[in-house]
Amino acid sequence: MNIKILKSVFVLSLGFGVANAGEYFIGLEGGLNHAKVKEEGVSIISKNNTIISPKFGYAFTPEHRTYIAYEYANKTKRSHDYTIEFDGTPIGTATEKYEFASHRFLLGYEYAPLIARDTRAVAGAFAGYSLGRLDVRNSIIGDVSPAIPSVLDGFSYGAKLGLSYEIGSWSIEFGGKIMHTIYKDRNINISFNHGGQRYTIKSEPLKIKQLDTGAYLGVQYKF
Repeated sequence: MNIKILKSVFVLSLGFGVANAGEYFIGLEGGLNHAKVKEEGVSIISKNNTIISPKFGYAFTPEHRTYIAYEYANKTKRSHDYTIEFDGTPIGTATEKYEFASHRFLLGYEYAPLIARDTRAVAGAFAGYSLGRLDVRNSIIGDVSPAIPSVLDGFSYGAKLGLSYEIGSWSIEFGGKIMHTIYKDRNINISFNHGGQRYTIKSEPLKIKQLDTGAYLGVQYKF
C-alpha cells in the first residue's frame, strides 16, 4: 500500500471526498504529566509521569486541522500502609502497592491562527478510547489482589493550548494539556483468609476516574 492510498483512506474516513486539498502531517509529542487516579473520590495515585504520542493528521487549511494519535503514559507508582478492619475490628496491617499505566487512541481537532510571522497559537480538543493497566499488589492479603481488575477501559476527553513555530515544512510546538478519563465500572468480589478465618467483603463496583494535566513539546512535518 503506497502513501497515496493511505492519504485517500484517511480523508474518506473523516467524511471528506476531496483529496490533496490541504496538507498531511506526521508528528511526535512528549512531555511531563501529572496523573491523579481516584476511586469513588479517594486518591489511589497522584504522581508525575512522562507521556509520548505519535500522530498523523490532515490540515484542511493552515488554521484548521484534524488528526489521530496514540498516547502512552508510563507507569505511575504509589504505596502506603493501612490498618485492616472487619466489622469495625482491626485484624491486621498491610502495605498496598499500586502501579498504573495507560494507553489512549485519540481523534483531535486544532485551530491554529497566525499571531506573528511563522508563529501560530494552537487551541484544540480531543477525545477517544483509553485502556489502563492497574497492578495492585498487597503484601499481606494475597487473596485480594486477584479480585481487582488489571485492565480497565473507558472514555477520555480533553483540551490543549500552545504555540507553534514554523520552519519550512517543519514546526515545533509546546504548550499545556488537560484530560479527563472515566473508566467503565467493574464489580469486584473480595474474600481472604486471615488468622485461620475466612472473611468475605460485599461485592461493590469499582469506579475509577483519572485526571491528567501537564506540559508537552512536539515536532511536526508537513508533506
